[in-house]
Amino acid sequence: MANPRQLAPVLGLFFGGWLLSCVLEPVVAWLMRDSHVQRSTAVLATYLVVLVAFTLVWIGVAPGLASQITASVTNLPGQIDTAARQGLAGQALANAWLAEHGVAIQLDLASSLSLDGLARLVPAQLEATASSPIAVVTGIMGVLASLAMMLLLSVFFLVGGPQLAEQVTQAFGDRAAADVRFVLTAVHDAFESFARAQLLQGGVYAGFVWACLAVAQVDAAPLIGAAAGILLLVPVIGAILAVLVPVVATLFWHPNATLAIGAALVLLEQLVLNVLGPRLMSQRLGLPPLLVFFGVLVGGQVGGVWGAVFGIPALAALLACADHFRPRWSREQPPLQTSAFRMSAPSDQGSTGESSATPMNAVTPAA
Repeated sequence: MANPRQLAPVLGLFFGGWLLSCVLEPVVAWLMRDSHVQRSTAVLATYLVVLVAFTLVWIGVAPGLASQITASVTNLPGQIDTAARQGLAGQALANAWLAEHGVAIQLDLASSLSLDGLARLVPAQLEATASSPIAVVTGIMGVLASLAMMLLLSVFFLVGGPQLAEQVTQAFGDRAAADVRFVLTAVHDAFESFARAQLLQGGVYAGFVWACLAVAQVDAAPLIGAAAGILLLVPVIGAILAVLVPVVATLFWHPNATLAIGAALVLLEQLVLNVLGPRLMSQRLGLPPLLVFFGVLVGGQVGGVWGAVFGIPALAALLACADHFRPRWSREQPPLQTSAFRMSAPSDQGSTGESSATPMNAVTPAA
């Protein structure tokens, strides 16, 4: 019998494709509504626009990126030497402060930060990487294949998702059809709003990093800022890497500004994660900031890392469903508004482009 854990990569691909389709769903719905085209045509146009945008960005960034990488590799020995000297200078200041305050501890970083030691370490790592090119190429191809599969699955979800949702709804019978449709719509829109809020949060942090590195005159500031914004979305270790990568880049290009950049990025990250993030989730999902923190903590306790990541949209969907079914439990008439945010699940309506988007507060439970 197959181990259920073996299905995790496959389920992850389907979930990633579905999440990507949720993010692009409003664009498809807008094209159907304003251009009066069929759903398949709107999906194709959406992905063509995304592909053209990425191509233009790559054409604009690739030449500068190549020159910056070449210059960085050429200047790497000097940058390592400068970073080592800065580290030793900081060590001397720290040891003087410790001795002045009577602390019997002395830092000794000379062996690890010497130019000779780092000069031997870098070639060794490069040689180890070059000795197994097949493994490196295999890993890169595996990542690209996974991304391509998620992209393909997102196309199928966008084109055939409404029909699949309708089949699932009809499988429960006409009596429960309205309730099932409501639950599916609530889950869809909760995760859609969560994904868009996460992307906005990463974009804001990327802009902050770009501005800080530009002020510090660090080369490749836009690229490093984009990488930091993407890393911020990675569970658990993403917050650490989102600060570490720009700090290391500053250490190589402008060592004198490393401490200031590190302190600024830590402060900015805390503001983005603990102030801006909860407010975005509150606005997008209709949850108070306190419930946002509650969803993270409870999700992490129940589901570990992934529970902490997706605990917020799961809680939003759960509360929306509870608000929908509460009148029935209390034997009251359904209220006009059943959620703090509206949800819709557009479906293909032919050449008219009309959407069957049904707001959450318009779904009435079956008698």
